[in-house]
Amino acid sequence: MKWWFKLPISNQIFIAIIVGAIAGLIFGPKIAVVKPIGDIFISLILMMVILLIVPALITGMYGIRDTAKIGRVGIKIVVFFITTTIFAGAMAIVLANVFGPGRGLSMSPPEGFVYTKPAQTIVDVLINIVPRNAVQAFATGNLLSILFVVVFFGMAMIILSKTTKMDTLAHFFEEWSKVSLLMLNYIIKLAPYGAAALIAYSIGVYGAKVIGPLGFFVVVVYLGEILILIEYTILMILFKIAPAKFYKIVRDPAMIAFTTCSSMAALGVNVQATEKMGVPRGIATFGVTLGNVIHMDGTALYQAIAVIFISQVYGLPLTIYQQIMVVVMATLVTISLVGVPGAGTATLGILLMAVGLPVEGIGLVLAVDRICDMPRTMNNVIGDALVTLIAAKTEGMVPSNTDKIQTKESNAV
Repeated sequence: MKWWFKLPISNQIFIAIIVGAIAGLIFGPKIAVVKPIGDIFISLILMMVILLIVPALITGMYGIRDTAKIGRVGIKIVVFFITTTIFAGAMAIVLANVFGPGRGLSMSPPEGFVYTKPAQTIVDVLINIVPRNAVQAFATGNLLSILFVVVFFGMAMIILSKTTKMDTLAHFFEEWSKVSLLMLNYIIKLAPYGAAALIAYSIGVYGAKVIGPLGFFVVVVYLGEILILIEYTILMILFKIAPAKFYKIVRDPAMIAFTTCSSMAALGVNVQATEKMGVPRGIATFGVTLGNVIHMDGTALYQAIAVIFISQVYGLPLTIYQQIMVVVMATLVTISLVGVPGAGTATLGILLMAVGLPVEGIGLVLAVDRICDMPRTMNNVIGDALVTLIAAKTEGMVPSNTDKIQTKESNAV
């Protein structure tokens, strides 16, 4: 097995995905016995999120120390996040209306389906960004609150460093960051086995349900996710970023996201990948972490297609205005449901109610939700890295002498 361990981790993951998919097709639902392997891998990855975010963000911010520059790049990141998400939603509207995956289908809603509208609103999220108990925010993994606390702490360090030496504290977070990165690297070596188990479970348990009327819906969703990748590639060309180099660096977090269906699981690896592209650690950590919470191109596209699909199945067509509102609401509601169990299902329920469609329609897409979740989560992760890179590059934060992501036509930023 020496040849196996000599392979790059991304190649190991790729081979493991193929083996897992074949096993899932062969054994079907019986393959569910391997799911705990994938669950343990996800738990290990999630364990590292807080351990990595806190020291990396504080160390990176302290290294830059230019509060004005941090503010400018932060605004650019948010603007790009919103722009690409709206564009993804627009593509969903076009695809759903052109291909009409739900037209001609006649399916009854599942019996006994009960939906409970979540109490959390967008206003609640804005209020809860500032935690009453910082320790509780870290314990519950509330990323928005954690970001607030850590950024506030880092800014205070920067301001205080102008009059007081912060070297000891800065060194502490720097060493903490190194230990966390080493832990993460060891965990990533287990990625092929976790990926194989997860993909085998997904194909074995859910794969057979794709064959049938929902197959075309899945095809349209995947086509939309491919178009998002094309959009990203065009952005790379516009901003003088070499697509081949970018995708090569980001492939590890992309594969983890694809197999685990969790952008959180890929967060630490995605931060590392963004740093490899030349983005300063603080900006990479801030941009990717924030994107993990509010930037969901793949999810927005999926949810918009799903709502229009359900409207077509029930013969209740939506107006263009209603479809546009679905896209806007999908973006906002997804943010408001961060940390809520079953957020994807809850979001669909809210969107269906908002446009007057039967909430029971959720049952039509639940069977293929996991399979559609893989590419949309992957695109969410890739988009986080790309937007952070573009924002940092336009602010001159990516060294001009780096060859990590520069095109041959331009070595300057």
